[in-house]
Amino acid sequence: MKQILNYNIHDILKFQIVRDSKYSFRDINRIFSCFQVDEIDKPDIILNIGRFTPSNEDCYLIDYKYHIRENYFYCRDSGRNAKWEVEIIGFEQGGTIINFDVTTRFRPQPIASLVSLPISLPRTLLLRIIGYKLCQEGYFLIHSAAISRDDRAYLLCSRGGAFKTTLCMDFVRRAGFGVFGDDMVILHNDKVLSFPMASSIFQFMTTHLPTEKHWGFFRQVQFAVEQFLNKPQKTAMQGDRFAKLEALLFVTRSNRKQGGKQVTIEKFSYRYLEQAVNRILANNRAEGFKELPLFGIDSLPFLKYELVYNFVFPNSLTATYEKKFAENLRDILKKIPIYKIDTPFNYSLEAFEEINKFVMDCFES
Repeated sequence: MKQILNYNIHDILKFQIVRDSKYSFRDINRIFSCFQVDEIDKPDIILNIGRFTPSNEDCYLIDYKYHIRENYFYCRDSGRNAKWEVEIIGFEQGGTIINFDVTTRFRPQPIASLVSLPISLPRTLLLRIIGYKLCQEGYFLIHSAAISRDDRAYLLCSRGGAFKTTLCMDFVRRAGFGVFGDDMVILHNDKVLSFPMASSIFQFMTTHLPTEKHWGFFRQVQFAVEQFLNKPQKTAMQGDRFAKLEALLFVTRSNRKQGGKQVTIEKFSYRYLEQAVNRILANNRAEGFKELPLFGIDSLPFLKYELVYNFVFPNSLTATYEKKFAENLRDILKKIPIYKIDTPFNYSLEAFEEINKFVMDCFES
């Protein structure tokens, strides 16, 4: 028996997940739940999860396992605790079909992680191809949080561990802001469009946790129970919104003394615009190296698949994607102020208040 899940991203891109009922992929639906709709016509991407027969005839065979022809990719691959088979038809242009099947050597416990083993690679496949499709339409998916108020949006760009999500949580519960996403958002001209992933996790943290790092055993059990019961929650994530981009804030976490200050803020000169573009590009690339060491699988395989495809087709859209991304990002960022914000090693409400005061004084007054 098949289950079909439909998603619509701002009427720009539509995709569909079709899965065999025997596969427990509940988490992948939770990740994209803000975009879920009852029906769509002509999906741009279809992800089929379950057994399939590949159509890998007349392909180049690379490294003894990658089957590649123009607009097509197939391979069997494995990690420490999982084996999978993936086929991508329409790899870079036209409608895209992703066929994915996985077997695991053990069944992870539900409390062991907020993200279960099998979704790591399918999610990466989906996000990267969603990024390609959006780019072709002039929309750019970036690894960043975005807060909003009164139709003005602010990007909070950082690597993991800088309390970007915690800042979003406090902007919601202490300053009346909305959130367009705490991990990824879409840029288009001078607009930020929401791309909220796993909104139920963000809402749970905002309601119950002082920071994103305070996941104890009790809270994990509580969250798992609420998810199992499908307990409805009003989310702070704004899935259907867009707002004018006002500023980009690079957030870094430091363990050095800062002269008694909780936070230091430095404005980027426009001569450092290229630095800002390269930081965002590096941040996007680094997302491809996420790892789930407990399960022996990570999101790195798709980067290998992409590079091997680009070796065979060096002028493909996937090979030139980052150049187009950088050109458009440069045009967007040169119109807004850019700041670097250093926060202390230990997150505190005092640090949040300083950042909030800066935003309010500079942009909201």
